[in-house]
Amino acid sequence: MARVTALEAKTHFGALLGRVARGEEIVITRHDKPVARVIPEGGQRLEAVGRAVAGLRGLQQQIRRRSKAGLSDREVRAAIDDGRA
Repeated sequence: MARVTALEAKTHFGALLGRVARGEEIVITRHDKPVARVIPEGGQRLEAVGRAVAGLRGLQQQIRRRSKAGLSDREVRAAIDDGRA
């Protein structure tokens, strides 16, 4: 992620927008402190969310497959007791 000063952002705003349109995120700083972030709108963000959702669904399926084996009452009690330690 690129960092630019507020003066650089003002001077080169058009070029920065071009970089953002190509997918780059840019942080604008004032006195070396981040004050704003310019990010691409829409599509790329939506794709990232879609990938995250797909990953979570895959994880959910793995958990379901593993939990079908079942646990005995003793195993459940031991897990609860371990969590309290």
